[in-house]
Amino acid sequence: MELEGRIRKAEFICRCCGECCSGKDNEVMVSPDEIDLLCQATGLTRDQIAEPYPEWIRDGGAVFTFGRVLRRGEDGNCMFLADSKCTVYEHRPHICRTYPFMLDGENLLVFECSGCKSGAETPDAEQMAKDLLARREAEDKEFLLTKEQYQKHSMVLGSTIIFDSRGAHLHK
Repeated sequence: MELEGRIRKAEFICRCCGECCSGKDNEVMVSPDEIDLLCQATGLTRDQIAEPYPEWIRDGGAVFTFGRVLRRGEDGNCMFLADSKCTVYEHRPHICRTYPFMLDGENLLVFECSGCKSGAETPDAEQMAKDLLARREAEDKEFLLTKEQYQKHSMVLGSTIIFDSRGAHLHK
């Protein structure tokens, strides 16, 4: 598989340092399905796990955004990061499973990470390729379903709405 070969050449070996889960610019988009999985794994509610995507759009008296991101602490770190380890590792979202990689069409993007250019081929490139393809499929599906929800709902003046694949949700 060509994708697998490109991943191998990135020489990525996760150092389990937690840097990718740290900092103020750490926004991890999560789908309703991923939130459900995290709720089941942790016993937390949707609102305890995720918050609205922070970029709000103002249009004709309505305010809205698309999707949710994992909550972060005051330090900007992911709420599931403890002692540089993920406390929900087996249930982590697609973005977390595939970092530092992302597909842009057929192009493999590799984000800056201290685990890259390790000097050895990426050891789990086959699984990473499968995870990247699953992520792209899930994100494409979420995008199309969210677009449908946005197009079929009308917004009430003064309302604040979060759109996702499952509908339009009033935000308090």
